[in-house]
Amino acid sequence: MRKSSLSCLMLVLIVLIMAGCGQKTPSRDHIPILRQRVFQLQEAIRERNRAAIDSLSSLRILSANQDSDSLLRFVYGPDDDYPFDRLGDYEIFYTQNRAQIDCYIIDSTGSKDRPLRVNFIYEHDLWLLERFEPGKVQEESVSR
Repeated sequence: MRKSSLSCLMLVLIVLIMAGCGQKTPSRDHIPILRQRVFQLQEAIRERNRAAIDSLSSLRILSANQDSDSLLRFVYGPDDDYPFDRLGDYEIFYTQNRAQIDCYIIDSTGSKDRPLRVNFIYEHDLWLLERFEPGKVQEESVSR
């Protein structure tokens, strides 16, 4: 009984390893491109340039009921008075055709109390903004 369960476990492990090997790892060449996209988005937000934001966006953003105006409202707040400085402390997670970037909307004082998640999709050989949403505040480990 023990020998057959051990054999079964080994077979399952081999199948899992082979299945994992079949997936192609995304190219690391996308990382600098995604960083550049975040920088371009940051500059378009800073300049309140709706046309530039639209040029960085996929048409899919419309199906999320979002556009350049809603992104600017989200960043600058309902009274249009948030002292936006930059997008910072970002982490990039990506696959072959999707990317999620968690970052902070940072004001002129360097405050990081407004997390933002932006999702990009790889279409027509370009990384384009697909949607954005409030991010989750990542709590630092107590054991540090």
